[in-house]
Amino acid sequence: MRQIPHGTSLRTGEAWAIAFTYFTVAITVSLVHSTAGTPTWVIIAATLLVNSATATLAYAAVTAAGGSVAAGIAGGWLTSTRFGVLAAALAPRLWPQRWKRGIAAFSAFDPNIALANREEEDENVRRVYVAMSLWLVLPWWLGASIGAVLGDLVSDPKALGMDAMFPALFIAIMRPQLTTQRARLIAFSGAGIALGLVQVLPGGLPFLVAALPALLALKSSESKSS
Repeated sequence: MRQIPHGTSLRTGEAWAIAFTYFTVAITVSLVHSTAGTPTWVIIAATLLVNSATATLAYAAVTAAGGSVAAGIAGGWLTSTRFGVLAAALAPRLWPQRWKRGIAAFSAFDPNIALANREEEDENVRRVYVAMSLWLVLPWWLGASIGAVLGDLVSDPKALGMDAMFPALFIAIMRPQLTTQRARLIAFSGAGIALGLVQVLPGGLPFLVAALPALLALKSSESKSS
């Protein structure tokens, strides 16, 4: 695993916690696919190409309900649209070369974008992003492969309780950043919007709408500074 970059705010405990979370979630995602009847080779191939638990789960949900492969891919893509918004916010702080950003987009997870974006210096942003991409991708690939191989041995993946790992991870990432009343107000407003819309809108869209408080706060800050 890549060494933690010196001189950054990234801590070893954070990296290990996130790596372990993605490892366990990857196992669960592969088990869900396996119990839904997805062939093992498809699960592993999708794992190597798609670095997103929510996107692969959306695909599994659609196809397991009788939907076509195309509909499943569309559902996974819709769920992953949030990564585009997150990556676009971080892109100006990464490399100026577009081809480098294109390669970096392959591993645009929520955690590594969030951890990289909290750095003050752009050079540290790049270093943290690369390091955390490896701390995320490698456990993800390993866990998914294990889950695909063990799929026939587990009848109910939810019984393992690993689905609680993702919410716990995001709370752990956000908690140190909620140091001001303004930050807490934005976070709780976004959480309330997401919870209110999760049963109404398709997967992925509640999280996009939940970003509105942060965008409004950013626009307000820019207006005051100008």
